Amino acid sequence: MLLMFLLLSSVLTLTSQSELKILNTPSGTGGAPPCAITCVGVTKWNGWRNSGSLPGKAYMDVNIKQCNFVSLPLITTSVRSELYAVCPSIFQRYLTSTLFNLYTTVGTTASRMQSNKCNVHWSAYGYVC
Repeated sequence: MLLMFLLLSSVLTLTSQSELKILNTPSGTGGAPPCAITCVGVTKWNGWRNSGSLPGKAYMDVNIKQCNFVSLPLITTSVRSELYAVCPSIFQRYLTSTLFNLYTTVGTTASRMQSNKCNVHWSAYGYVC
């Protein structure tokens, strides 16, 4: 019985500890380690639009409001086609605690990104308190 209690206690302790350590964020603010979270998602290909501010490039807004960040998070992204077609590299241009946007690095159109079904896979790391 004691062995079972010790095993259960160890499992509960290990699952309640967070391994996420954020050294700094874009806003330069930190937070308490228990408030650090990872929020991930895939934004589907139908969100691509033609850019007006950067002609010849496509862009996408990514809504991260459901992550509940209280400051600017760290964002990593990659783009991948559902069809195994070629998707160009992307870069992040704008960031808030609830939204970021991405632009293609090379000239392309939103319709090309959509026809190639270029999804954006993203990870956001930040604080919720």
